[in-house]
Amino acid sequence: MSTAWTLAAADVCNDALEHLGVIGAGEAASGDDMQLALRALDAVLKELPLAGYSWPKLSAETALAWTGGQSIPLPVDYFSAPAAWRLVNGRKVALTQVPHARWAQMCDSGAAGMPTHFYVGPDQVLNLWPAPDTDPVVKLQYQRIVGDADGTVTPDVPQYMLNALGYGVANELILKFDTPDAKAQVIAARWQAKRAAALEYAIESAPICFEVRD
Repeated sequence: MSTAWTLAAADVCNDALEHLGVIGAGEAASGDDMQLALRALDAVLKELPLAGYSWPKLSAETALAWTGGQSIPLPVDYFSAPAAWRLVNGRKVALTQVPHARWAQMCDSGAAGMPTHFYVGPDQVLNLWPAPDTDPVVKLQYQRIVGDADGTVTPDVPQYMLNALGYGVANELILKFDTPDAKAQVIAARWQAKRAAALEYAIESAPICFEVRD
């Protein structure tokens, strides 16, 4: 049994252009239309986290390079949802994230010592508190940026999301091709339904337990 079905980014774009009626089945898209669709695919991919697409793009456990001081640059593919810890005698010690409002109010934000908290600034820098004077050996796991689209490469999403992307790209291009209202509504509805189903499936689940206390 084969499980290798996939779509390259160009295939997704062709699906979108077919949904819109710009090309017929089996027809080749013009270079301009393909570039327009690829840009729309990038827009759809980059906005997926805004709709709730997160943990499937979880990074590996990444060691941060400390070169001194309180701040450590974040990896270039960092998006959000950081979990940080120090290694102490080979064991993980979790660091607590500090929100911006609390960080701004901390009068001792430059205190020295081994860090117990961290703050991620808008400049893509992880700030440690207290500020270490030796390498704290910090590791990080985070939600990664979804990779850019490449016409010959499969988009950077799980297999079960690939078919939905064609409708997402078509929905993004509705105004570019003067799509009739009835067709535009069908495309938008299918994109919303398929995206919602894919995102719901991607959510990590676990049993919910209750107990009664005296």
